[in-house]
Amino acid sequence: MENKEDIIDPEIEHQKPPRNTWNLILGMVFLCYGAARLYQRVKNSSDDTFGIILAVAFILFGIYDLYKYFSRK
Repeated sequence: MENKEDIIDPEIEHQKPPRNTWNLILGMVFLCYGAARLYQRVKNSSDDTFGIILAVAFILFGIYDLYKYFSRK
């Protein structure tokens, strides 16, 4: 007699976890915040290199979160 642990349902094994809506929300927030900060830095033409790097990091992290959200189906 087989245990329940020994029986593997092939449908359950191939299912992907559902999309995480936090990835979508945080991705959009980080992308918009980073774009706004970058726009302010470029518009003021200040020589704030750290601020520009931080804004680009927010944009990249937002893109990564959106990629994680849309790559799961």
